[in-house]
Amino acid sequence: MNFLAEPDEFYIKIGFLIIFVIGYLIIQKNNNLKLTLQYVLYSYGIAILLLSLNISHIFPGFPNDVSELENKKKLLYHLQRNNDTLVEITEAFRDLVLITFLFLVAIISKIIKYFKLENSSK
Repeated sequence: MNFLAEPDEFYIKIGFLIIFVIGYLIIQKNNNLKLTLQYVLYSYGIAILLLSLNISHIFPGFPNDVSELENKKKLLYHLQRNNDTLVEITEAFRDLVLITFLFLVAIISKIIKYFKLENSSK
């Protein structure tokens, strides 16, 4: 049961994507532009919130004085911790760019589709 204690980030992202797609398809049936855009923007906000919770802070234990780093093991430990944090921040930023792109495509395609339908009825 250890796999339930700490769920993998991949499964969380896939779960959010599945919930978003199902909700988007349900909202899409109403054919209401305002409701669809609100749903997409709220989903985007939730995705950004979940993504921001994954970002860890820079390791706060870095010493202020060089004399405290005479031991090479301490220096290596601090550098490794900060490197791990920077890797996590880079991955979160990469996910942020991907999520922003996907949501912008969803919003723009919905607006274009709405205006095409509106112009064709005239």
